[in-house]
Amino acid sequence: MKISQKIITNLKSGGADFFLSVPCKLLANMITILENDKDIYYSAIPREEEGMGICAGAYLGNKLPCIMMQNTGIGNSVNSIVSLLQLYQMPVVFLISYRGTPGEPVGAQGGMASVTEDILNTLRIPMLHCNTEEDLDKISTFTNHSKVIESPVAVLCNFNLMKDD
Repeated sequence: MKISQKIITNLKSGGADFFLSVPCKLLANMITILENDKDIYYSAIPREEEGMGICAGAYLGNKLPCIMMQNTGIGNSVNSIVSLLQLYQMPVVFLISYRGTPGEPVGAQGGMASVTEDILNTLRIPMLHCNTEEDLDKISTFTNHSKVIESPVAVLCNFNLMKDD
């Protein structure tokens, strides 16, 4: 849980105080941490695009939302990102378990991994790649950056970083 705790601590330090997640094995430890954290709001959600709407409401309620999901969730959420979050300049942190990156044992995850960054670039969403534990120290500043630019940002956590957490 060392990696998960560091990620959550840095997200909170950057101002995130409202968390949603779609279930993912690589996010399980973070979910456990958030379920027991009385200082923030946390809820599980069934679909990523529904989470985008909930994040918009949280932002309007003066929260900085973070939605945790697999990279496949970006593909599911393109319309809600563009026509809601970006249109109305809403900061949201996407904490993404980057499935299909080196070390991933499930071949089916590779297809989305090959286009994840292209999708984020097309949507003009800034990305922070977390490949090592040292990269996690940048999450706090990057989370705050979402507020400054009034836009979503994506934190991509590679498979090998998360697999043994």
